[in-house]
Amino acid sequence: MADDLLNAQGFEVFAPERCVADWARAAYQAVQPSLADPAKRAANLRHGQTWFVGVDALPNSINGRVGDTPLGGLWRSRVRDLPLHPAQVSVMYQGYPKRDADESAAAHRFRRNRCAAHVDGLLPHGPQKRRFAIEHHAYIAAIPLNNVDAAPTVVWKNSHTVMQTALVRAIGAQDPRQVDVTDVYQAARREVFDTCEQIPLQMKVGQVALIHRFTLHGTAPWGASPPCQDGRQIAFFRPTTSAHDWLGSEF
Repeated sequence: MADDLLNAQGFEVFAPERCVADWARAAYQAVQPSLADPAKRAANLRHGQTWFVGVDALPNSINGRVGDTPLGGLWRSRVRDLPLHPAQVSVMYQGYPKRDADESAAAHRFRRNRCAAHVDGLLPHGPQKRRFAIEHHAYIAAIPLNNVDAAPTVVWKNSHTVMQTALVRAIGAQDPRQVDVTDVYQAARREVFDTCEQIPLQMKVGQVALIHRFTLHGTAPWGASPPCQDGRQIAFFRPTTSAHDWLGSEF
């Protein structure tokens, strides 16, 4: 099951399925009021109003159901059956990423040139923004809600093995939340940039991308795609697991 993905390239994109397309259409309708709400837009828009962050934006149940529409698909047989949080609905608009006034030039370059590549759950802490493994995800499931090809999610093929090996060595038997992994993480990320292929996940409604929790990933700039008032909308599920399972080899 999940070991196939773990030992292969670190991600899998599934062929379109009607049940996934039905869910995506229901999710799309369910999230539009939040995207149009002035208060929620003010709280969520970043990078010159070209990114609606959308954490916990989707009103789904713990099994993924949106209203009367269940969340199915072959991808669910690849992972453990874990409770699902309200999905993040990440929306990119034309021109992403513009530079915010409080964003450094280096941070903006990294977002444009390296797609803000990251491993989820390694969060900055304190005034020096040192990174610690605070959130322990089992996997990432990316489900497009519309057919916009702009600003796709990008992954670095086989990067999960580089990142996981580095973090296992750094953390060992310690509590991941207590270990400063900043330097190890940054060094492993540089190795990934030098040795792993960057791949854009161009998906349509009805598809799902299952991404290993240690796969380096990000979002490409908008590029030359035509304008789209709705933006590029993708729902992300990242169910949590134990620190032991997160650091080990199981989904």
